[in-house]
Amino acid sequence: MGVSNQPSNQPPGTQLRVGEAIIDLLAREYGVDVVFGIPGVHNIELYRGLHRSGVRAISPRHEQGAGFMADGWSIVNGRPGVCVLISGPGITNVMTPIAQAYHDSRPMFVLASTTPTNALGKSFGPLHDLPDQAALARSVCAFSETVTDPLQLPALIERAWNIFTSARPRPVHIAIPMDVLEQSCEPFTRVNISAAKPVAEARDINRAIEILNSALDPVIIAGGGAIAASTQLIALAEILDAPVLLTGNAKGVVPSSHRLCAGNCLVFGRVQRDIEAADVVIVVGTELSDTDLYNNGRALNLAGKIVRIDIDHEQLTRRTTPTVGLVGDAAQTLQAIISRLKPRAQTNGETRARTWREHARAKTNKVFVPWLTAIEAELPSNAIVALDSTQLAYSAHWWLPAVQSRSWLAPYGFGTLGCALPMAIGASVAAPSRPVLVIAGDGGWLFTVAEMAAAKDLNCKIVFVLWDNSGYEQIRDSFDDVKAPQMGVDVSSHDPLMIARGFGWSASEVTTPEQLSVTLRDAFGRTGPQFIRVQVK
Repeated sequence: MGVSNQPSNQPPGTQLRVGEAIIDLLAREYGVDVVFGIPGVHNIELYRGLHRSGVRAISPRHEQGAGFMADGWSIVNGRPGVCVLISGPGITNVMTPIAQAYHDSRPMFVLASTTPTNALGKSFGPLHDLPDQAALARSVCAFSETVTDPLQLPALIERAWNIFTSARPRPVHIAIPMDVLEQSCEPFTRVNISAAKPVAEARDINRAIEILNSALDPVIIAGGGAIAASTQLIALAEILDAPVLLTGNAKGVVPSSHRLCAGNCLVFGRVQRDIEAADVVIVVGTELSDTDLYNNGRALNLAGKIVRIDIDHEQLTRRTTPTVGLVGDAAQTLQAIISRLKPRAQTNGETRARTWREHARAKTNKVFVPWLTAIEAELPSNAIVALDSTQLAYSAHWWLPAVQSRSWLAPYGFGTLGCALPMAIGASVAAPSRPVLVIAGDGGWLFTVAEMAAAKDLNCKIVFVLWDNSGYEQIRDSFDDVKAPQMGVDVSSHDPLMIARGFGWSASEVTTPEQLSVTLRDAFGRTGPQFIRVQVK
């Protein structure tokens, strides 16, 4: 690893506060142009830097919203989402979206103030005090540090961006005491620490090629680690005539319309049994997690040979023992493989993909089919979809199409309630010309309902479909499944339309799929946020 210093372009003798210098460095050297956060007396110096550097600051109504917005922005944009927060409750409020980004392997840079240096760890009751703010965040971050020496900051920021761009992306948290943020300093100089993505070993590439060239009925499973490898993944599938199964975080990497795209059907037992019987399975950038498989902790029992590609070497042997494991970036590794594969005639790849797609649709709860059909018919081809944890959304994962990567937002690893709306706002900030569809239940919606105000302020092009069954229907079903008396599951927002209109949204109500179709068509043609309540009888 080489280290070099790149000088600041600020005039000699310039003096900044540390808070200003941090933002100046992020904007000048790392291309940060949008942050999400709530200003407070503890982080004013960071906001002084945002104003000075011309960085756009998006204000949610809760720090949880800031984290989810940064996550949604990052998915669509492909760059790290940045949060600027206060100490104490600012960090505790954002822990859920940090954990979600950690579970789903996405980059997030969380910059926060903390209590003054002379109060750190003293526990004598300073405002917003935590026993150890950095330690609190460390379990769901690639690293989490408290910085009392400003000269440490450039190297830590560089370390964070190297994780975001050359390793398995995960959130990073840096805490800076208030008094340090207020200190004067010269503009920071970027510390360039060279870091490259790992490159798969030649012998492993050769072994993978040998296996794939002799495969009879190969299957490809791709996850979020393949989100930037769409071209290579499609090429691999077409060379091998192999159906591609996608995890939720990979939806759109192979367009739903592609003949070899089996979509998000991994949760179905019949599909899992077919995968287990394949002679070769190529696993690209996925944990094969319980939420991908929904099989009560049982890993796939793959009978054939396994070629596994992942940027995280520790991931290669979890849930499976691969025949060959390749540590490397998905796009680079796939390119090295496909350049030497023998083209093969089409066999049954398209048939298998279609069979699995049709199986998923046939197994979909008939209650949801007409509603999903109506949404599918009206969904613009360039739409971004943000899903919450709600029954209609669960079926939407395999039912609704996605034509490109970075268009599908949902809480997979952490299963969070309430994230869809703020993630959709972040997505709309990243791609303001694209419509964003939100599907959420009435229970989850109330977790972050205040962010409707932020969406109105930003005039986001969001169409929100509220699946309103007056409570937590999935949890009702779970109580019934184990024959436990239902408790705490019947909750209501009483008048969702009035709530939405109070936040400045256009709002309407439907009771049939036919009404939903007409209302969606109208809503996607309007400007500003649109709210549609589906009242479930």
